[in-house]
Amino acid sequence: MSYIVVFTGEIRTHFERRKAIAALGNEFGFSFTQIKALLASSRSQLKKTVDRTEACRFIQKLWGAGWHSRLYLDSELIHCTKESVEDGGSPLPLVMGKLHCGDPQLLLYAPSNWVPCDHLNPNAEIQAGNTELNRYLIVLGQKRSELPVTLSLTDYAHAQMQQCLAKVSDGRLVSGPQALERDWQTGILYEMCANIGNDSVQYMVAFFQGKMSFYTLFLWTSLQSFAQAKTEFIQIVAAFQAQDEDVTTTENKASAVIAV
Repeated sequence: MSYIVVFTGEIRTHFERRKAIAALGNEFGFSFTQIKALLASSRSQLKKTVDRTEACRFIQKLWGAGWHSRLYLDSELIHCTKESVEDGGSPLPLVMGKLHCGDPQLLLYAPSNWVPCDHLNPNAEIQAGNTELNRYLIVLGQKRSELPVTLSLTDYAHAQMQQCLAKVSDGRLVSGPQALERDWQTGILYEMCANIGNDSVQYMVAFFQGKMSFYTLFLWTSLQSFAQAKTEFIQIVAAFQAQDEDVTTTENKASAVIAV
């Protein structure tokens, strides 16, 4: 999974066009030919990186230079500066903060308005949520030494989903399995619905394989709110890392600037 910054060719309101164009050369190092190509296109891919923070900094730099842009997670649009400003929001993408976890090999980031919880699941490695919006997350781990040596992530995920669907009231598979391909880690994504008491709930469930354990991420909210929460959930899943001691984190991984 990669974050992609797309240049839209649209200048911020009240920003001088001449200065914005000059900044493309002075601050970004684009040649005259490249700038012409940028201005002729409404969808030029400028940066592709596995590091969300790096992508957000690039968007901030474009914003400071007077330009609107969009941020995609693979093909999913997760932020548009122009639309956000027009809707009265921040021009910059959602700020993500690191969630506390007792296992030093786990890394997970969530929006800054999410807080740690201690009542969701006593066996969770991580549990957090946004109580105001009724959005929640837990991360469960299972040691691979307790399972057959030959058990693959695909088979583990399938078995866990069948078990989950059987345990809940009116459990229904909505989508999946969907592969999550990243340079350093492969995952599998599902969505499911269930009735919890009198409430209808929809879950995003992601599975990852670490060196010592399988990890399952459950993210959920009410059925009627899931469409609005989905983009946020996808960003949280994308930030998860089950690190091995010799694996480089995303902060140290190379990014790619796409020539135009």
